[in-house]
Amino acid sequence: MEIIRSADNKTVKHINKLKIKKYRDEFYEFFVEGYKNVLDTCSAAPETVGLVALSESAYGSYGEKFTDYKCLVIDDKVFEKLSETSSSQGILSVHKKPNYAFPSSDRCILLDRVRDPGNVGTILRTAVACDYDVVLNNCADVFSPKVVRSAMSAVVKCRIGADIEPMELKKAGYQLIVADMLGQNVFGSKHRDKYCIVIGNEAGGVSPDIVKTADLLLSVPQNNIESLNAAVAAAVMMFGLRYANN
Repeated sequence: MEIIRSADNKTVKHINKLKIKKYRDEFYEFFVEGYKNVLDTCSAAPETVGLVALSESAYGSYGEKFTDYKCLVIDDKVFEKLSETSSSQGILSVHKKPNYAFPSSDRCILLDRVRDPGNVGTILRTAVACDYDVVLNNCADVFSPKVVRSAMSAVVKCRIGADIEPMELKKAGYQLIVADMLGQNVFGSKHRDKYCIVIGNEAGGVSPDIVKTADLLLSVPQNNIESLNAAVAAAVMMFGLRYANN
């Protein structure tokens, strides 16, 4: 098998470009790193896979797992220049972006200006775990390497929409539930079967304009702390409304 040994190789340069949002948007592609993340993402959405790239040393360990896809073997030192993390394990995959879509589940979560990639990725992963669609409004790029690492395969498993106005969701029958410190306790609260949880910006919370349109304000009870991390609050809200009240 041919081994790519130059950082000037066309494919190597293309993958490197995908670290930058401008090129992810231009090529409509993103990449995934790490053995488990690559394996899960390829298995969940094989139709999105463009190629799997492995370092020369990793090929012997993982190559046979990806024979259904176009595989490239890259010199270890060249691969290191591609990797965004020391835990890549010498493997990455390039994927076509899934298309954004309007929510279809009875449960969705809207992220209002959530900018931390780790938070966005963790929320996506949690949304898959408890069966929520996700809407991203002015958030960190869901296909950035940091979000993809945090989300694991959730970027292809989750139905994701973008830049959808809360009023559109209300018109579609969703009860708009805003996470707010002044809201009633999420545990024991009553809600409709079809609802959308809104989680706000890490520093500023949910936009006042969205709060004004809310059907219900809910909060997570807390002791001796000002606020919870956005991803933690989102997880408590999602699981609380999905299971605790049923």
